[in-house]
Amino acid sequence: MKNRKYKVLMTIVVSIILLVVVGWGLFRSQFSWVSIEEALQFPLTHNEETSTVTLVVNGMFDIVFDTNEPVVNFLGNQLTMRDGVRIRNNRAYINMRDAGIFDQLENILNDISAADTLEPVVVIINGLYGEGTEEQNAMIHNLLGGAQARDRFELYFQWYNTIHELGHAITIHHGTYDPNRMEETRHMVDEEMLVNSFAIAFWMHYGEPEKIYALEEMVDYVLSNLTPPVENISHLDFMRQAINEGRFQEVFTFETYGWFQYSMVRDILHNRDSLNLETLLEEMVGARVEPQPSQTLSFPYLGTNMVPIIVADAVYVLRNWGVHIPDVYIAFDTDPNAHMVQYPVSRAALQSNIEAGRLLPASR
Repeated sequence: MKNRKYKVLMTIVVSIILLVVVGWGLFRSQFSWVSIEEALQFPLTHNEETSTVTLVVNGMFDIVFDTNEPVVNFLGNQLTMRDGVRIRNNRAYINMRDAGIFDQLENILNDISAADTLEPVVVIINGLYGEGTEEQNAMIHNLLGGAQARDRFELYFQWYNTIHELGHAITIHHGTYDPNRMEETRHMVDEEMLVNSFAIAFWMHYGEPEKIYALEEMVDYVLSNLTPPVENISHLDFMRQAINEGRFQEVFTFETYGWFQYSMVRDILHNRDSLNLETLLEEMVGARVEPQPSQTLSFPYLGTNMVPIIVADAVYVLRNWGVHIPDVYIAFDTDPNAHMVQYPVSRAALQSNIEAGRLLPASR
């Protein structure tokens, strides 16, 4: 009887042990591997053909993990992972026993950030015509006038607005504007008014008259096709109120924000004879500048190939005014709505992005 009870007890114990072993075998991998994407909180893509995983850090750094190799080379640093990267459900995982790699990456990024604060660079992002989604392309094509849409797009965004974005880079670099400290520097609406005035004054001083007239015609045409989002309130008051109330999703659409910007540019163009480039630059940099004689910066055609030349010429003449401008690079985005400036940008990210064709230096 005792032997029988003993056998039953042993059977139960052995069964429990087997269940634990089998369970551990089944679930161990789930507990011992952590998702790289979740751990670092950056977007990640997996290329099955090349067996690589690319992690894009801060929109500029590319960390490429070879899933078959235990070592990652990142900006001259070797990060060792004993077991490489495991792909499960199209997501990349790393063994938790090697989770120190995350600390290594964080330390490297901090070192790069600290080293680059003395000499960062500017990146002007320029959206492309006809490279967006089918809906975006159709909307912009129709809004800008069909057959004339590309020419108008390139005139506004790749000639005029490129200088507008350079204006933002100047004010942020000189500390006269900080989008995160509008109560201490300048409200976003006032900043947009300043850099739009600067861009028009710049082209009045350096541009071709026919492009100014074409810009005015284009803005009037687009506004005739846009329905104002509100009545009985100016574009300035509307946007200032929306920003103060945090209604960003409502107003930062191509149509609504476009109405705001085009309305502002139209009003400034209609009063352009009162603009003074010297006064505007002094407000932007917070210091005196050295006025320069007007001259014509002529561009026989517009388009992506001309953008780095436009920026290089603008930087050259503005430095003659005594305006300090960091080195400027150009990035193109397939989203036709993507027109902005990034500053400061780490120099450590430049070389790999230039080699990958994502950045072009401003040069003639």
